[in-house]
Amino acid sequence: MKRPLRKNRKFKREFERFQKNLGMVVRQLRKKRHLSRPELARLSKFSQTTLEHIEQGKANPSLALLENLATALRYRLSHIFKLAQNLDE
Repeated sequence: MKRPLRKNRKFKREFERFQKNLGMVVRQLRKKRHLSRPELARLSKFSQTTLEHIEQGKANPSLALLENLATALRYRLSHIFKLAQNLDE
């Protein structure tokens, strides 16, 4: 009998790697837009701590929060996801 996907070790490793990649992409785009963490946190309507955790790959934000973040960075969320996915390639 197979394990559910979320309990699969490979899935967990890949998800953690994607979280770290997403954090790196957010940090790069923030710096490209010349925004400080407090400025981006204010624009995306969440705390600096949450943004810090996202950039460090420690947070698991909802899609709504990620959409706010993408809007504040002036990118489409799909583009940010593609950049994060392509970091491994």
